[in-house]
Amino acid sequence: MNSTTNYFESSQLMKDTGDFLDLIGNAAYNRASGVLIHSAHLPELFFNLKSGIAGEYLQKLSNYAMRAAIILDGSHLEHPRFREMVSEANQSGDIAYFKEIGSAREWLNR
Repeated sequence: MNSTTNYFESSQLMKDTGDFLDLIGNAAYNRASGVLIHSAHLPELFFNLKSGIAGEYLQKLSNYAMRAAIILDGSHLEHPRFREMVSEANQSGDIAYFKEIGSAREWLNR
C-alpha cells in the first residue's frame, strides 16, 4: 500500500485460511479498506466451489468488513458454477472480480 492507494495487494500464495487472514490483517494494520488479490495467489481449491474454501474466504472478508477485488484469468470462468458466483459477487458491492488489474485498482480506490 502507498499513499495513493486505499488497498493492500496480495504478494504470495495463500496456502490456507491463516495466510488469507494474514492478508486481511496486514490490510487492516495498514488502514486499507480493501485487498487486491491475484488469482495466482489463491489455492486451486478456491476455484472448486465444492471445497468450500471460496465461501470461507469470502465470509472472512465480510466478517472483517474488507472490500476485495480479485483478478481472474479466463480459465477460472470456464466453470459454470464459479462463473455464477462471480456474477453474484459483482452485484453485491463489497467483492468484485476483474480480468484486468487496472479496473480492479480503480474500483478499490473509489
